[in-house]
Amino acid sequence: MRKGIGILVLVILLQPLMANADRGWPFKSRINQYDTIGRRQGKWVAWWDEEKKIPMNIEHYKDGRERGRCRHFYMDGTKRLQFNAHKDGRMKVKYYTETGQLEKKGWSLMIYTPEEIRYTWNGIWKFYENGKCIRKVEYKMGDEVTIPE
Repeated sequence: MRKGIGILVLVILLQPLMANADRGWPFKSRINQYDTIGRRQGKWVAWWDEEKKIPMNIEHYKDGRERGRCRHFYMDGTKRLQFNAHKDGRMKVKYYTETGQLEKKGWSLMIYTPEEIRYTWNGIWKFYENGKCIRKVEYKMGDEVTIPE
């Protein structure tokens, strides 16, 4: 009797995992997938060299829009750009040099309208040389504005 209850409990606990079997094992997600209406969903990866596993970009999508941490790379695999995309279109962005040093960081917006998809800097941006901030600039919808000192 106890053995039967143990098996029943095991089946109940494994059922959510088995319900998602068509999406891959729970710890190995499928990549580059579309939803039923053709929008990107989940993790997307493009490769500079698939054989050597050098990524061009690794992005995450929800309903066809970037969401969460996304990264772009130079051809040698060094990180070029990283951003964290929020639901409302705001993005916290960091650009890196080919040697991997932080070059600039700030806030931007992805604007989605029926006419266009547009990326624009919007907020305070910091520019770096040799790891030190050398300049701050504020942008409003892509236009540079003066920061009072």
